[in-house]
Amino acid sequence: MQTVQRYLINQLVIAYINGYHGRNSKVYDRRLTLHRGVSNPVSFTFKNEDQKAQTISSKTYEFNMIDSESKKAVLTKTLTILDDGSTVSTKGTSSCTITEGDLLPLDAKFYNYSVREVKADGSREVTYADTGYAASGTVELLDGAYPQFVASTSVSSFTASGGPLTYTSGSIDARPGVNNNKALHTIAVYTKNFSGTLRVQGTMSASPENTDYFDITMEGAGSSANLFSSSTTVTNFNFTGVYHSVRFSWGNDTSNTGVIDKILYRQ
Repeated sequence: MQTVQRYLINQLVIAYINGYHGRNSKVYDRRLTLHRGVSNPVSFTFKNEDQKAQTISSKTYEFNMIDSESKKAVLTKTLTILDDGSTVSTKGTSSCTITEGDLLPLDAKFYNYSVREVKADGSREVTYADTGYAASGTVELLDGAYPQFVASTSVSSFTASGGPLTYTSGSIDARPGVNNNKALHTIAVYTKNFSGTLRVQGTMSASPENTDYFDITMEGAGSSANLFSSSTTVTNFNFTGVYHSVRFSWGNDTSNTGVIDKILYRQ
């Protein structure tokens, strides 16, 4: 049996409030590592040039993460002050948690970060990453260690040619290589005063023609077609199976002018 160790630790960053006076020089600043797909707690300790923690109980600090290419801030977090002004364990300490949602829109690469004090008049004052007056540190954002959210496929283009009903979407990859025989597919149908019929179709052909598609029965629909009546809401359906591609087709009842505005598809 393999035994694997995991460490429940917080990343600790030291920020210097005062500059270098020739004592206790810090040689380098450790890189801050963040992981996509999870929340990342980070602690900050504020010290002077003598490596002594400073009381920060009445101060406000903010963490900024900066894209090293565009030079724009991509994330700003106000630090939670843990310093109670009395004990050694919390003196000069603050923290923040960089959540999974904070990192969702960011690419996995290197970023810069800085911490600055927010003064009472709204101005910002520098804190240093080391005793050599460097203000910024380095963040490495990594992915691959944890599963990540994958956005649904948004289908909003329907043409009036081909397909079993009046309007039909293009072919959409159903990712057969990553699904199994119990593969679950989910759709969210956005309608606007729509009365009519929706069909979901699948194919195993890599280059399908209209005749290669077949109807798929949706759970809760009772058949391969689902009927809507003056619907202006979001309706969810599931279906299962392994398909090379799927497509969606809908048509109005006589005299109805409503539409299926879009369909969000997950597999």
